[in-house]
Amino acid sequence: MNQRRTIHPSSFILHPLQGPPARKINPEALKKYVGRYELEAGIIPISTLDVTLENNELWVKPSVVKKRRLIHKSRTVFVDEVEGTPLTFNKDDGGKPDTIVSVTFQYEGASYTATKVTLPPPSLKGNTTFRLKGYAEASIVALAGSFNNWNQSEFIFGKEGDEWVCRLDLEPGKHAYKFIVDGNWLLDPANPNTEDDDYGVKNSVIMVFKDSRQ
Repeated sequence: MNQRRTIHPSSFILHPLQGPPARKINPEALKKYVGRYELEAGIIPISTLDVTLENNELWVKPSVVKKRRLIHKSRTVFVDEVEGTPLTFNKDDGGKPDTIVSVTFQYEGASYTATKVTLPPPSLKGNTTFRLKGYAEASIVALAGSFNNWNQSEFIFGKEGDEWVCRLDLEPGKHAYKFIVDGNWLLDPANPNTEDDDYGVKNSVIMVFKDSRQ
């Protein structure tokens, strides 16, 4: 597994700020900003930013920290209501000038750009089933592991009753994995089997046998 956790999430300290009143903007115009933005895991603790539209306002949920409102400042620039730092949404320089392709944000005084990604539909067919109970208010639950190079936006859970479910075909053998709930990485609470990787990061582990369905 890569080094995405070399900086511990506890390094985050939230300082709520009293910002200026949000500028009014047509809710239809805000829809183009909605979606998941992804940064290569391991660079900084924030590897995803999920932007949603709620009550005609934009909100952002960066990985490892709480969701916060975005205050419209100018054109494609918004301000993080908690940190007071800007998020600049970048448009396509090619044939679709009104299409948002990335967002630039601040972390510890440096600028980082996360690319907008299109999430696939839930993965609900395969020989191996992963289940996660609870987290009823979660927006995006994903599965990442050694079987997909720890891609955090490839295998998406679907809701079945009161639990999240993800199914996929895995080759026989041992696989390390983790769940990602709204950008927050966690071990499988239903699986006591874990192993540390080469960097000392603990992951859930599953054994897949030939011609078997987990």
